[in-house]
Amino acid sequence: MQPGLNYDKHDPRFILLGKVFKFIENEKVKDIYSRNGIKNRAKFLIYLKIFFIHIFFNYRISDVVSELNRSSKLRKFAGISEVPNESQVYEYLSRYDPEIYCNIVNSILKKFFKPRKTRKDTYITDATPVECDINILRNYISPEHLKKLRLKFGYSNSKGYFVGYKVTMVLEKKTRTPVSILIHPGAPNDSKIFDEVLKELKRRSLIKPKDLIYFDRGYFSYENYKIGINKYKIIPVIFPKEIFKINKFQDQMSYSLMIYKNKKEIKENKKLTKHLQKLLLIKLENWKDYKPIRGIIEDFFKAAKGAFGLGKFHSFTDKSMYKNIYLCLLLTAIVVQTGFKTKTQLQQLAEGKIEFQPPKKKNTTHKKNTKETKQKSKTPSETEQQELEIEEKQTSTTLDFFR
Repeated sequence: MQPGLNYDKHDPRFILLGKVFKFIENEKVKDIYSRNGIKNRAKFLIYLKIFFIHIFFNYRISDVVSELNRSSKLRKFAGISEVPNESQVYEYLSRYDPEIYCNIVNSILKKFFKPRKTRKDTYITDATPVECDINILRNYISPEHLKKLRLKFGYSNSKGYFVGYKVTMVLEKKTRTPVSILIHPGAPNDSKIFDEVLKELKRRSLIKPKDLIYFDRGYFSYENYKIGINKYKIIPVIFPKEIFKINKFQDQMSYSLMIYKNKKEIKENKKLTKHLQKLLLIKLENWKDYKPIRGIIEDFFKAAKGAFGLGKFHSFTDKSMYKNIYLCLLLTAIVVQTGFKTKTQLQQLAEGKIEFQPPKKKNTTHKKNTKETKQKSKTPSETEQQELEIEEKQTSTTLDFFR
């Protein structure tokens, strides 16, 4: 049995959750709800807060509802006057299609990151398996029943065979913000969805020519290098496998026929393609140096799994799984933006160590570094000792000189 949610205003966990609630209650964020078909924004916020408490503290929905009914302080903290029951929470959250949750999450995440035309952005792409809470070892599930639930079997090195989804996320390097989230049933090969990932980024005007995107080895393919440069005009740094050969890479990097579509821009397009190929080849020759950059998205996934349970959800339908994945990644992104951006902070978040330290005060007064101030700051014993050492050095040099 889990302990009760005893609200304490000095508890770092409640301080962090209070910041999350303050963000989702912002008027600009409320406008996003309205634009995506949420009619009663106040009601939607109540159910959204209950769901966030559910995954933030790893409590069941029924336990969260009972704790809200028990504690008036917790209700005041969450801003909930009338607490719905468990069935009402599930029924209300299931009203909206996964596309609505996807649009809401993507629109909110744009608040943290805005691409600019003059700046070259850097992105990191990786995928992680998310499992449904279905015990396939105890109860046999037929393929026909999985089709009705719109679920598929998948395989990963960490989980083995499982029923669930593969979540592909594109993370902006500087702000640590997820800019694109793709969910596929089962576990399709990463190299096969490479074009789909870039197509989604292009559709939402998130990538532009000469942008840099890091990919894992699972996306490795000579054809994917070619697609990234010729079709999307980016630098796709896909970490190479052992079978990678520079000669074969250069042979594969031929011009696309789309270059000859506009005769006025043929020279510029060829020049850009050659430039991107040279930059990509330099990156691939030193790909081991960029492992720490790709580790940023791994730390983000660890925080989402360790702190908010992204790896496995107690759900059995596709709609509930999509909703859980989108809202879990949204909560993780908001928490990261509150001050968990470094590697150590993300690891502490994954382990449940949430601490807030006040920022260090900077010295505004600048002291003049003159010889007089330095001598005044020193003690008399130190100054006398230094003067003796100087005299000894001077005498020794004069003797050496007259020899």
